[in-house]
Formats: sequence, C-alpha cells, structure tokens
Amino acid sequence: MQPSAKYDYCTLPRISGKTNYQSKWIDFNIMKTNKYDLEYLLDRSARKLRYKSKRTKEYVHKLNDVIIKLNGITFDTLVNIPSHIFYYSIRNIIRDLLLDWHFSSELTEEETYLLRNSILFFDRLVNIINDVTKLTLWLIEPSLINSLADCMSDIDQLLYDNRQKQNFKQLIRLFDIFNNYYQRLPVKFQNEDGLYALFKGTMDCLVSSKYERAFKKLKPDAESMTNEQKFFLIKCPSFFSSYRGSQSSKVIEQLLDTMVPRYASLIDKHIHSINEWKSPMIHAVHHLLLTVIYARGYYAPYATGQPLQWLIDHIVHIINEPSFITKVNEKATNPETLLIHSALRTLTAFVHEPDLLVYIKQLKITSIFRSLILLPNESIVLHAYVMLSYTLEENDIKASEKDSGRLLSKIFDSLRKKTKSLSVLNKNEEITERNISLLTEALQVLVQHDQIKTEILKQNALPLLVNSCQHFNDQSKRLVLESLGSISFDVEAARLLRDNKQFIKSMEDMQKTTDDGIRKAAEKIVWNLQETEREKKLVKEKFEFDYKKETDSKIEKYQYDIMISYCHADKELVCRIYEFLSDKGFKIWFDRDNIYGPAMQSMATAVENAEYVILCMSDSYKRSVYCQAEAEYAFRCKRRLLPIIVRQGYRADGWLGILLGTRIYIDFGRLEFKTGCELIVKEISLQRENPYSNNEITSGYMSSDENTHDFASDIMPLTRTLSEMMEKSRLPEEYTTRNTLKATYRSISINRWTRKDVLDFLYDTNLHYMMPLCEFMTGYGLIKLFRICQTKPNQFYCQLNEELNARFGGLRLPLGVFTEFLSEIDRLIDSASIKDIEQDAFDSRASLTSRSSSLSPTSTIIKHYIKTSRSSSLLEPLQKPDYPPPSISSPVQTISPTLTIIQSQHIPHVTEQTNDTTEALTPSLFSYVESLQATFSTRSK
Repeated sequence: MQPSAKYDYCTLPRISGKTNYQSKWIDFNIMKTNKYDLEYLLDRSARKLRYKSKRTKEYVHKLNDVIIKLNGITFDTLVNIPSHIFYYSIRNIIRDLLLDWHFSSELTEEETYLLRNSILFFDRLVNIINDVTKLTLWLIEPSLINSLADCMSDIDQLLYDNRQKQNFKQLIRLFDIFNNYYQRLPVKFQNEDGLYALFKGTMDCLVSSKYERAFKKLKPDAESMTNEQKFFLIKCPSFFSSYRGSQSSKVIEQLLDTMVPRYASLIDKHIHSINEWKSPMIHAVHHLLLTVIYARGYYAPYATGQPLQWLIDHIVHIINEPSFITKVNEKATNPETLLIHSALRTLTAFVHEPDLLVYIKQLKITSIFRSLILLPNESIVLHAYVMLSYTLEENDIKASEKDSGRLLSKIFDSLRKKTKSLSVLNKNEEITERNISLLTEALQVLVQHDQIKTEILKQNALPLLVNSCQHFNDQSKRLVLESLGSISFDVEAARLLRDNKQFIKSMEDMQKTTDDGIRKAAEKIVWNLQETEREKKLVKEKFEFDYKKETDSKIEKYQYDIMISYCHADKELVCRIYEFLSDKGFKIWFDRDNIYGPAMQSMATAVENAEYVILCMSDSYKRSVYCQAEAEYAFRCKRRLLPIIVRQGYRADGWLGILLGTRIYIDFGRLEFKTGCELIVKEISLQRENPYSNNEITSGYMSSDENTHDFASDIMPLTRTLSEMMEKSRLPEEYTTRNTLKATYRSISINRWTRKDVLDFLYDTNLHYMMPLCEFMTGYGLIKLFRICQTKPNQFYCQLNEELNARFGGLRLPLGVFTEFLSEIDRLIDSASIKDIEQDAFDSRASLTSRSSSLSPTSTIIKHYIKTSRSSSLLEPLQKPDYPPPSISSPVQTISPTLTIIQSQHIPHVTEQTNDTTEALTPSLFSYVESLQATFSTRSK
C-alpha cells in the first residue's frame, strides 16, 4: 500500500471494537516473517497504534515493542517494503520527541528509548534501500526536518545539561540518516531545497561555541575523537560542504561573517605542532577547509583583511610539511593525502579573488607547487598545475623556458588522456570532466604569456585544442575557446586557425549558442581572425592623417568622451570611478553588467566613438581575452589610452606592458580615490591642450599630488616641443604612414626582431624620428645602439641629431623622442631573458659571419661586437678596448639640464659615465661605426 505525499496516519479510519494490545499480531515469530507477514504486521500496527499527539505511557511502551520487533526483521524482508503508512506514524513520533526535548530540555527514560529505537529503524531502512528516492515521500517532511534543525540551532543550550547526552547521541544518529540519504540522492534531487532548514541548522552548529570548543580541545596527537567532536568537526562540515541547494548564499555569508576570524586562529593553535598531528586532527583541519572551499565566490568582503591572509599562511605551511608530503598516495586513502588535497583546493578557490591572488603571488611559493606536481596523486597534481599557472610571473617564464615547456607538455599529455577517456563509457565521467576543467583552467591562465603561445605552436598542440573542445562540457569548452582567443593574437597561430575552414565554421555556429560564455568566446576568435572592412578603413584614415588639420574641433565629433575597459572582477572600484567622472560631466560608455565583456561589434563601436579609453589594469584584466581585445583594438584605432591600476601592487607586464609602453598610469592602489579620479580629469585636460601628446613620451606612475605636480611640469615642455617640431618640419611619408596591423614584434623577444620588426616597433611607439636612424638594424642592432647611447647620452643625442639633420635638411631630433627611445629599449631589455639573448647570439655567429658585404655598417659592427666582446652578457655595456681608440673629433656641446632632469626621474639606466668606452663622436654615427670596424680588423691582423 503506497501512501500519497499528503497522506498521514492521523487520517486513517477508526477501527471498531476494543483495542487489545495483547493480540497475537504482536507475538508472532519475527524470524520467520516474509513480505506478506510484514505487511500484515504493519497494517495491524497502523490500526492498533494510531498516531497520538498526546502520548500515554502505555502507548509509548507498546509502540516501542512494535519498533523493536521491526528492528529484528531481516534485511531481505524489510527492503521489500520501503514505504508504508505506519512509517509516517514513527516519523511523527520522532518529530514530537525532538520538539519536546527542544522546548522542555528533557525526555522520560521510556521516551528516550523510543526515540532511539525509532531512529535506528529509519537508519536501517536508509542503509539497505538502494534507491533512496523511494523514501522521499515519508522521510522528507518539513516539520520533522525543522524540528531537527531547531535542535541543532540551539545546540549550545541543549548540551548545557549533561543529563541530555543520550538525546544528543540520537540527534547525531538522525542527522547521519539525512546526511546519508542526501549523499546518495541523484544530483537533480540534491539541487532541490527540501533540506534547506537542515543546512541552515548545520551552519548554526558550525558557528556555535561548541564547534570552537571542540576544535580547541582536540589534541594534535589524539588517536580518536569523542562523539561530540566527530559531530561538530566532521559530520557537520561534511554535510554543509556537500549541500547543493539553490538558496545557500545567505547562509554562506552568515558563516563567513562569524568564522573568517576564527578559522585562522583555530589552526594557529595547533600549527606549531603540525609534525605531531595524528589522523583526528588532520581530519578536523581537512573538514574545516572543506567549508572554506564551499564558500568560494564569497571571499571579496574579507580579501584584504588579515584573517584570510593568515589562513593562507597556514595552508602554505600545510602543503609544505614534509611529514604529509611523503605520505601522499595515489588513491587518497590516507588522511595526509586528503589534507594536502583540500589545502590545494582551498588555494585554487582563493586565486579567483583578485586581492587574495595578489597576496598569494607575493609569497613567492611557486617552488612548492613545482614540487607538488611530482606527487603520485592525480588530483593534487592538477590543482598544483592551476596554482602554478596563476602564480608564475612573466620573468619566471622568461628565465626558464625549458621548465615552462615541460609544464605545458605535461598539461597537454594529461588533456589528451582525459579527452580520450571521455569517449569510453565509465563510472568516473564526472571526475574526468572535473579534471579536464582544471587542466583547461591552467591552460587558459598560462596563455596570457607570449612565451607560452610560442611554446604551444612549437609543441604543435593547437590541433589538440581545436579538436578536443567539441567533446568537453560547457565550462571546459568556454575555457578552451578563451585560450584559443588569446592564442589567436599570435600572427602564426592566427594564420593556422584561419586556414582551418572547419574550425571557422564551428566558431560561427557557436556564436548562435545560448551559452553566453561560449558564444562570446567564439565571437572573439572570429573577430581576431578576420581583417574586417572596419580595420581597413581605420588604416586608410591613419594614412591620410594630417597633423596640420588636427584642431580642438576634432573632439566634438566623438559620441563619448570616455570608454571604460575593465574586468568584471574589478567592477566595484570601476563603478565608483564611472560615477565620479559622470558627475564631472563626461559622456561615458560603460558596460556595467556584462560579466564577459561586451559583444565584439558593440565594443568596437564604443572604442571608435570614444575620444579616450580608460584601461583599468589588474591581473584579472591582463588574463581576460576580452579585455585584451578591447585594449588592442583601442591601440590600433589610435585612441588616447589612459591606463589606471585598480588593484594594489599590480604592474603591467606581458602583452599589456608592451601595449602601453611607457605611458603614465594612475595607481589607485596607492592613491586616495578622489585624488586618483582628479588625476584622470587633469590628464584629460592636459592632453586636450596638447592634442599630439597622447601621453606617448612620458613614463612612470602618479602616486601623490606632490609627485604629480612636479612630474607634469617636467614633461610639459617636452610635449610642447614635440608638437612644435611636428608642426614645423615633417618626416618623409614612409616614416609617418605605415600599416602595422600584422606586426609580429609583439609576440617575440627583441633579440629576435628583424629590420621590419624594428621599424614597426618604432612606428607604434611614435618614435618616428628614430626610424630613419635605425632602419637597417635588427633587434641586436637596436640593443647595441642603446648600449652605445648609455655611455654618454648627451654626446650621442647630439650625434643622432646631427645625423638626422644631415639626411633631411634641417630636421632635428626632439629631445623627448630620444629620451623615450632610451626608456622603451631599457624596459624591453629588462623584461627580456638575458640568457636567451646570449644563446641566440651564440647560435647566430655563423650566420652573421657569412653575411654578404652588402650589410649595413651597423650590422657589421654588431657582428664584430659579438665576436670580440668579453662581457658575460651581451646586454652589458661595451668594455673599453685594450688598444687605442680611433681618432675622433671633438663633439658638439649639447644642452644638458633638461636631459639631466629626465634621467633622474624616469630613466635611471641612462647616466653619464666618466670611465666609458668611447670619447667624442664624429658628425656621423655610421662613420664612427666604420672606424671602429677598421680598428677591429687591424687588431685581428
């Protein structure tokens, strides 16, 4: 007899006749009971012992007898009847007994015994029924769950009286029943909110003083736990961290409000004895971390506070503890493996909060993660990959390309294996998909580095990403598409993807999907791979640009004063900046609500119709392929870029550093909010007064009112000088109109630049005056010219000025352009791998030697420098030769005060030297180079 969901025992019809509690139906032989006998027993029990809200002692006694007999029935018989009307009566008795205990704080001995036996019966049913959904109709009843939750919420009060320990034991057993039931439910049922009250009651236990007291009283070397410790430290966190209901957000916030300050202090009490931890303590810390992991996405209000940073310190201590590391095994069957795993999972949850990521990166702990990827446990290794991808700095990758290549190779090998296993039906599909998500996340973060993009092409891994993403779930597919979107900024990768017609077709199809993340990632890829008519038009407009026609009236043609490009993770501060600038009267294009950034067409329209583009820089901004698309497009459109830092401690590097060059940026991490916003307004005002500057000949950051004032006063004469120069005398058109949309120099290091790369770089950084002076140089030549200029910048500035003047009839080299040139090269060299440049130079000697005599004098002298240099690095200044230098005439004296100011504030590497390698210069730089060449040749003979 299957009851309906609303059927309760109190609705049963009354049975006529006297109630005879000594009937034979109580005394029959239970051991011989079959399904039909059990049904008969339950039917008679339902009639004879109807539910009564007011219980007599006799009723409690007889009901207890029946339940004892039910507990003696064999499993095979009991499993045949998973649901019956009489179960409702038992359920309601448990509910009433819990309520009586909650409000009166005590039960009679007989009632306590009945509560125990009733819960034991339910426990047996839940354990022996394979399909627990058959129990849902009578087990998941709001009043029962609420009564249990109420007891848990007032657990401190109920446990105040030691006489109620037996009732507390039954509460634990009933909680275990619901926990067991929930863990075995199919996922679609877990997402329902039938157990929400119990989830909230569990949170109340976790924030209670009993939880804190149980943790503090647990000894590090304890071999076992008490029942109370198991309940608070193991059972409650286990259920809480596994709950998937849709209304959990408020409960999580309440938990963190109370526990964020406590978590670190609880672990701190025991961290100093970490090498003494036994299994109970390890399990307690493991389950504490599970609750922290469960709260991922809610850390923002606490990210800059000491408690979470303190907790991170303790987690780092845990993952670096040798006594744990040595015991990690493949199957996660011991507590040490579980703890290392949960600690790593906690860190991977923290890195998605930008401020916590900044703190983790400051700890410089990549070596720990490198050691963890060597452990035998796969899940630990995959989480270590993710942590490495987030914490590796640009310089780390440049310093050891081999290590980065090996890391990438391991990620791709794992991805191949996981992708292959998806095609085979197996029970671990959910685990496989979770592991693929970790791998694709690690990859998506790594591809922000240009060296990784190059390595992907070198390992021929592009086809793997293109072909495998079709088999992934939506999350992994989106991550792979975002990786491909970032890779497509590389010219060679874009060509390979563009040639794959099937891939292009699939990207076009994905733009029609309902998944917002996948659709926009596909749109971004298509945008990168197609040279649109819009871009051709912009190039044409640039070619036809005439400085003489540039007037203030041009400002009026823009629809917006400002377009704000930002990452959603930084939304809070950016919204405040937007409101401040709006109040100042600026017309602003600002996408307030779109997590993944605007659609490409909408973004392009916004950039084209804005006079200024504010780049809200942070680590999250740099990692976002959508933000990169906005910044790159704004750069190509020659919009005025206003870079600001919105996360404390961030400094632009990688593609973002190359894109911005040495523009001034405003650091909101160091400034008061109002001061930073006022600097934005001031910078816009300065640039409108000097329409040609676009912040292109300045460098550094604004960090205080005082520094800003001095800095602006120093650069203004240079900006004005440059404008005047460009008004009076213009370079030939070949140096002022150049198509650099397909320039390759951004994706390779300076030491690998060709002559075309050098000219593209100089053009994009608005160093047009340097282009005729460097047009025959490769990247090596540019480095050497920079080193020569380092020796005596005043004299070499004069020399270059003379060279330009001689070639173009009175055209002079602006001092600000020369200074900016030195600053740009200095920054590029600092970011380059010295070891790589040396190796490339060594590999290039043979090819340089075999060059024809038609090489330019500059290229020839570079060849001789490589052959004869005794420096340990090609980036070191040239050493004074041990033979007399060639005869060189006296230099023309040059102005120095302005240059000296710039040197001291912005270009510390450009200094006057008293023991330099050269004396004065001839009127021609190339004449000097040729004379040096002749001297080297004489010495070799």
